Amino acid sequence: MDCRVLRQLMLKADGNLVCDDSNGYFINLGQVSLAPGWSISQILTGGVYAHVRRAFQAGQTPWPSICETCDLFSKAGIPRDTLDSRIRLMIEPTLHCKLACPTCKRVQEGNRRSGSWDLDPDLFSALLHSCAKQRIAVEEIQYLGWGEPLLHTGFDRLTHVAREHAPAASQEVTTTGNVEFHDGLRFAQLDRVVISCDGVRPESYATFRRQGQLSAVFQFMRQARRGFEQAPFMEWKYIVFDHNDTDEDIINAQTLAESFGLDSILFILTNSKNRSRRFDVANMHEFPIRSKIASVMPAAAMMKTSWTGVVMPETSSLGEGRFASLYLDRCTITESNMAVFEGWSLASDLSYVDSVDLIRGNRVRSRVRTQHRRMDVLAARQGAQGPDCGFLIRFPIEQIELEESFLFAVKTRTGEQTFRAHVRFKQEV
Repeated sequence: MDCRVLRQLMLKADGNLVCDDSNGYFINLGQVSLAPGWSISQILTGGVYAHVRRAFQAGQTPWPSICETCDLFSKAGIPRDTLDSRIRLMIEPTLHCKLACPTCKRVQEGNRRSGSWDLDPDLFSALLHSCAKQRIAVEEIQYLGWGEPLLHTGFDRLTHVAREHAPAASQEVTTTGNVEFHDGLRFAQLDRVVISCDGVRPESYATFRRQGQLSAVFQFMRQARRGFEQAPFMEWKYIVFDHNDTDEDIINAQTLAESFGLDSILFILTNSKNRSRRFDVANMHEFPIRSKIASVMPAAAMMKTSWTGVVMPETSSLGEGRFASLYLDRCTITESNMAVFEGWSLASDLSYVDSVDLIRGNRVRSRVRTQHRRMDVLAARQGAQGPDCGFLIRFPIEQIELEESFLFAVKTRTGEQTFRAHVRFKQEV
């Protein structure tokens, strides 16, 4: 079994570190402090995390009846504990929000929270400074939570604090877009902006994003695209429900995303009670994708590991090639029968590759760009163009073979390189 609590920290606005899933949001793992001598190692090597590690080693859940209901807990996964060397951070800048989404537990959290609703930048600085002092690489910082991150009056300052203490970390914010793009955001040090907007018609949008204004979201997209001093990657995240899943709505959203100049529009298939009845993982290939910037994937709750794959090196051809290199870190199949491949690729001159195709049964099943940050690769490959050489491939797999070969076609400026991965799968129990 596996959980990202072993490689990710969630900091609430009141300074508490918690599990980031909604069911575990009330489990306190420790608290960031401004007291002299405080260190993140006191938490990561303390009693709570010792309990977590003992539980996983024994094949047990750290918090029975809570972990089992977590959307992110993977009973069949293999534990990956990186907390002593590299982590990802999820940061809740504020608990304030204008919306009243029906599944959000913000009000419940607000009623029990005794600490601040707005994150003190000094607390954030203390956490990052301690990570740097303990030589724990912060690879990614995501600003989200149950509040609207951009309502934090000093949000841009948070991003500057992060750039000062963790300059290599990618910074991403998830927003509802129900805010004005003010001058304070212009200088925010963001690499990625995700706008959650579930619909293109006011009546369908308001079904889930209650008290939200669709016109305000579209205005934010337009302004944000040209408003940042350093333009981030901008993605529209569209959760597909039964009230917004018509072909007309989905295609219109793609047209709007292109007109706003966005880099991506991602449609999320959910397993909630209001999920789309038209589209699920089984017929995901029929989803009406019309734009080159559009893609579709299942929600995180549908991506729990069922099978784990091991690459057989003697019958594979991964590694260095004439035009490119390609390495795989993980091969898994989820409970919803989605194949997932994680790895990285660079051209032979250490520049970024154009694309990576996964081929199964003489058919291209997925084409992706290498846009995921890999500071470990950058450190090992002196002269690489940059750290964003990681890829994440997901595609539905109808029938699972215990052993199977997959082809990866890497396109570069100078030529195409093909790699073979012979994978042996084992079903976890």
